[in-house]
Order: sequence, then C-alpha cells, then structure tokens
Amino acid sequence: MPITPAQVQAAKATQDAAAHDQHAQVRLVAGPGTGKSFAIEERVCWLLSQQVAPRGIAVVSFTRASSVDLRNRVQGYCANQNQLGVNDVRVSTLHSLALRILRAAGLLQYPADPLVLDNWELESVFDAEFGHSEGIGKRRSQAIRREHEAFWNTGQWTPPNYIPTNPPVNALERAAFVAFHGPRTQTYACVLPGEIVRQCLDHILAGTLDPVPLIHPEHLIVDEYQDLNPVDQQFVEALIGRAVVAFVAGDDDQSIYSFRYASPAGIQTFTQRHPGSTSHTLNDCFRCTPNVVVAGNTLMGAYPSPDRIPKNLQSLSTAAVPPVAGTVHRWRFPTATDEAAAIAASCQALINGGLNPRDVLILISNQRELLPGLRNAFTAAGVPFEPPRVESFIDSDAGRCVLSLVRIVCDMHDHVAHRLVLGLRAGVGIGTCDSITESVINNGLNYRDVFYAAVPANVFTGRRLTALNQARQVCAQIAAWQRTDTVAQRGPAISVIINGAFDAAGAQALDAYVQNLPQDMNLEELRDWLWADTDEQQMVVMAAVYARLNQPIPAAAVLPPRVRVMSMHGAKGLSARVVFVPGLEDDIFPGPWRQPYPGLVLEAARLLYVSVTRARAACIVSYATHRTVQGRVRGMTPSRFTTSLGGAFLPRHAGFAPGEVQQIMAEIAQL
Repeated sequence: MPITPAQVQAAKATQDAAAHDQHAQVRLVAGPGTGKSFAIEERVCWLLSQQVAPRGIAVVSFTRASSVDLRNRVQGYCANQNQLGVNDVRVSTLHSLALRILRAAGLLQYPADPLVLDNWELESVFDAEFGHSEGIGKRRSQAIRREHEAFWNTGQWTPPNYIPTNPPVNALERAAFVAFHGPRTQTYACVLPGEIVRQCLDHILAGTLDPVPLIHPEHLIVDEYQDLNPVDQQFVEALIGRAVVAFVAGDDDQSIYSFRYASPAGIQTFTQRHPGSTSHTLNDCFRCTPNVVVAGNTLMGAYPSPDRIPKNLQSLSTAAVPPVAGTVHRWRFPTATDEAAAIAASCQALINGGLNPRDVLILISNQRELLPGLRNAFTAAGVPFEPPRVESFIDSDAGRCVLSLVRIVCDMHDHVAHRLVLGLRAGVGIGTCDSITESVINNGLNYRDVFYAAVPANVFTGRRLTALNQARQVCAQIAAWQRTDTVAQRGPAISVIINGAFDAAGAQALDAYVQNLPQDMNLEELRDWLWADTDEQQMVVMAAVYARLNQPIPAAAVLPPRVRVMSMHGAKGLSARVVFVPGLEDDIFPGPWRQPYPGLVLEAARLLYVSVTRARAACIVSYATHRTVQGRVRGMTPSRFTTSLGGAFLPRHAGFAPGEVQQIMAEIAQL
C-alpha cells in the first residue's frame, strides 16, 4: 500500500482533533474519501470513554439503510477499542429519533408505529390509490402529493427548489389530498417523507413537548448534514437550543438532494448560527488518486455554490511511496452507439486484465436515454453487468411480496406490508385495494384485523372478499413463523406462496435471487438484506450473518462479479477502482429541466463531482456528438461541465488500448 503510516497517522490526528472537540457545537467538513465515518466512530468511542451515558448519545444518518451501516461500523469500532456500552447508543434516522420522542410523549396517533413509505410504496400504493379515488392520472396525483411534501419539508408552500407543476395545484386538489391523506395514513400506519419530523417539530414549537426530559439526549451526532432539509435543520436547532451538544458532519460540495429540499446553505451557515461553535475540515483523501482529485477540484472551482466552504482536497497518493498519479480519460464520440460500445469493450479489457467486474461503476444521469444503449453494448460484448436497482428483483412485484412476508414475520403490526401482500397478488388491482380500504375506514375497522379476525358480514363481497381471503390465507400460513427462523426452514414455503401469488417465473426469480444466501440466514437478516439500498450495505448484512454463525464468508456468498450500472444519486457513499460517466451532453446533463434554474445547474455540478470522486484509480468521462433521442438522431452539444474537468476531450472511436489497460491495472496494483 503506497500511503505511508506517517500519512495515515497525520490524517487520523486531524480526524481525532474533530472527534475530541469539547465545544457545545462542532462542524466537521469532510471531502470525499477523507474519513468522515472514522471521525464519527471515534467521536462515539471518545464520548463513551468520557463517561457519557450511552443512552444520552444519539447518532443519525440520512436513510434507514445508511443508519444500519453506520450502527454496525460504530459498534465494530468501539468493540475493537474495548469500549463498553456502545450497543446502547442509538443510531438511527432523524425520522426514527422524532418518532421516539413522539412515542415517549404519548403523541403518536397511529394504530402502530408508523413507517415511512419508500419511493416504490409512494408511487405504487399511495399515489395509485389517491389517483384512483380522485379519478386522476398518476402524474397528477404525484404532483399534488409532492407539493404537500414540499411544505412538510420546508414549512413553505412554494419553497426554493420546488418546481411548480403545470397547471398549478389548486385549492380543490389540496382539499382532496388532505381528505385522502389523513384517513389513509392512519389506516396503513404510515407516513410520507418529512411528516414525522414535521409533527415532532410542531409540538416542540407549540410547547406541547420537551424532548430532553423525555429521552434525555446529551449529544447529537448528525451524519450527512448537507442532506437535511429546512425542517430537519430546525429540529436539530430545537435540540441544540435545549443544551444538547451537536456534532454535525458533511460536505457542501456533496449536497445533491434538492428534490428533497436539502441545500448546502445548511452546513455552510452552521457556524454563523452558532457563534461559539468550532469547525474542522478533512482534506486528506484516502480514496482518489491525484488526477481524479484534480478533475473534481477543477469542477468545483468553476461551479462553486454561493458561500462555499473553503477546502483543499488533496490525494494522499500524491506523496505516497511510490506515488500513484491515477488516470482520467476525457472522450468524445461521433455517436452514442460508439460511446456505449467503447465503454463495454473497455470493461471487457479490464476484466480480461484481471479486474473484478464489481470494481467498475458506470454512473448515468438519465436512465431512459443512456441505459438501453449500454445494455445492448454490454450484452453484445458479453460483459456481465447489473442494472440500476429499479430493474432488480427487489422492486419487482414478486420481490416486494417476499419482502412484505418477512416484514410481517418480523413485525405483525406492519400495516403497509399487509397491504402489499393483499395488492401484489396477480389479478388484484388498485381499485380492489382502494375499495377494501375505503370499507375499512367507513365501517370503523382496524386494517390489520381484517387479515386475522372474523370479517364482518356484508362489508366485503365479490372480488374484494376473494382478494382479502387469499391474503388472509397467506397471513395464516406465516402467523407461526419467527424472525429467527432460517431461510432453509421457510424458503420453500415462501417459494410456494410466490408461485401461487404470481406464477412459476416469480418463484424461479426468487430462487435465483437467494441462491447464494446462506441457508442459516434468519428471516430478520433476510429482511435487512432485501431492504438494503446498495450492494455494500447488503455485504454488511452478510458479514453480520457469518459473524453470528462464527464462519468465514465463503466465496459463493460474495456478490456476483458484474459491472454495476447505477444512477449518479445511487452511487453516493460508494466507490470503485474504475468509474465511467457517459452522456455528458447538455441536454442530457444537466438536462432541460435543470437548465432554467441556476441553482439546479450548480447542484448538477456537485452531482458530477460526487460521481467523479467515486473513482479510486481511474475515471472516464465522455459524451457523444450525435444521439438517438425519441427515435430521431440529434446533434448534441457538449455539457457545459466538460470545459471544467481538468483537460481536453479527445476524439475516440474505440475502448481502451492494451497499454491503457496495463497502466490502469499497474496503478490499481499499487493502491
């Protein structure tokens, strides 16, 4: 490894200085690959060593899966340091923290602890049923829902980063949404993104609850602070105002979630809002080679957000022994077909050179325009590849049904999972599900009870009763299952259920998906595996399974060797030895919907920065001068960002030459 022990020690000293800061508010600005997670792990370990009560430490991350990953990392780090008490430290999402406060205050007004609907559930359940009940299309129901989410996340009806729908949402549509939303979320014991934090904040501001005597927080650690929306930030501020010590970590250059109303201004102004706070910056990048860092720094220098926090990201590989420069290729192609074929050929050459396909990431900004060509090229070249998650088994109807089954086994009060078991069966449509729920609401029933208790006479008839009875049979079949049951015990029965709900193809897809899972994995672990957002998070689950079994991870359990094709947003938090970023044309990226909004163009630059800095050894950015769009060949203009990536885009007609592969593989060998 070329990075020397002295470099590691110096970088860790900077991380520890932030982690051990005793000020009441601390900001940690951490560039890509600079060790933010290590600083958070050390912060928790240090607080415990200072005799802070474990239950007095709250750590929050952005998503459910990322919080699970962070919890495992924190627990593993503290265990290695022989620091006791870490298992009682709460590591969760901000939503879960707000939920815990409301529960402690007795202010949860749902039949069970509410779950946040994910994107698939929002579109396939909530939007679909709202659209059906109002007789409107999917796009309109989504637009109305998103307007309300904008308010919940910001406290404003027309906040920054909200792009109004055309035509605007009117008063009647708002009223219809409110009338639908309240009873529906009560029935399903669910909330939409932003709701719970908003509810908790409203109670705090109204003086109807004080979180400190309820859950006794002393220290709050917030990961990815740049991803918080205004209401999230107000929630954190409310805790700080009650003498909770805050440690916030993030990077304004990696703020890429404006569609969730996050803004880099949150982390940028933190020290101004808290004059007694301190700020630390991590600039030593362990991940990226120097040429990759130069490309990223040049881009951020050309497209800085207002009030950007000064930083000086530097690759530790520059002064490594021996130094490793890394590779950045900038390619331009006559056609998109040439571009896709060159990427596929380059991947094949790297694989032939000994690189694991999983060490290659293809990051795309527009799946509709870029994915079909890449898929055709990979198939033609015989390159094993993995499409974006949206095309994976877990987001198929059969995959969602499997997840719903194990969710019910782990939590019998998961109302949403029961709704999915009902509605995912072949032949059961949105109309049937919507009608059943309306009957539950109108007859004063508990939604979960209709899956187990005697059904009142004449409430459900015909197609509704048939669908409900089918779901009741499934629930009865799994009622005695336990979360500690194994895949070996319950896998065959799950396959039979899927075969009955869909067809043999669905069961075969399930069998193929879980064929490399350990037979001693229990159903709770299977749930966490299915619920994971990324391959890396799945591997954390897998490592925990084999640790519980006291066995090494066998080669068969490792994720299949495939090149990963992902969205730019989906790659946040990941890395690969080689990263390709194709489609850098202005009508693709930043794209026509961002172009009229300068702030969104700046965010697109940050998204490209995040994508480039996923690369450890080599990054290849490219564009095509002609692309087939909606069936017509169009001349394409290079993206405005192409002039700010540290070098010239050179004409290209093919993939890597042998010498280029040898250079990249030689540099990878040194890392």
